[in-house]
Amino acid sequence: MAPVENSLAGGIHPVWDLLAAAPPPIAGEMYFHVKHFLIGHPGSSAGQIRRAGSHAQALAQCAVYLQKMGIEAIEEYDTAGAVALVKERGDRSEAAIAPAAAAQLHDMEILADNIQTDERNYTRFLVIAHEAQPPPKTALKNTLIFDLDDCASALAPLLAALADHVICKVETRKNNNRPWNYRCYLEFLGALEGDALKTISAHAGQLQLLTPYYSSQQP
Repeated sequence: MAPVENSLAGGIHPVWDLLAAAPPPIAGEMYFHVKHFLIGHPGSSAGQIRRAGSHAQALAQCAVYLQKMGIEAIEEYDTAGAVALVKERGDRSEAAIAPAAAAQLHDMEILADNIQTDERNYTRFLVIAHEAQPPPKTALKNTLIFDLDDCASALAPLLAALADHVICKVETRKNNNRPWNYRCYLEFLGALEGDALKTISAHAGQLQLLTPYYSSQQP
């Protein structure tokens, strides 16, 4: 399972970059409803907490709560790992943001529940397969990852080539250390015809087409 996008915090770019570098077979996609909990030492209270550690995505998804409570966000390598670090350090003014199961796993206590900014907090995962799967006959989704030198003007002919398709996602971000170069993520429904692929290939650099897969309904 590869998390690629969150409904609140946006695209998870390091994962997209790994998918572009070595595209694996994709079997499908799924949406997971994410709930975050403030986890600290037994007997502590949320009002005591001054610092909270977690993965960058979890911190972003709980930014409003952290600001309201005056809690400093500390980025850690993952959510459950942040709970283990808080327990190890033994500082009762520290907490972690993680799933509820992490509190039980590390014998810690839930100090506040459902602290995500919005209840509609979903993460989209791509399901990675060991071998290529037969493409579905319906609800076929294609994912393109490519680079553009002049994003605003170059996107127009690419989108025009897909005029007969339902566009699900268009996202661009700056490519670090490459002047005026941008990485783009483009997703659409339906088969990719030869002429459209030629047009896209002519304008896009380092084009990667992930394995077409079944599109799940967005919650």
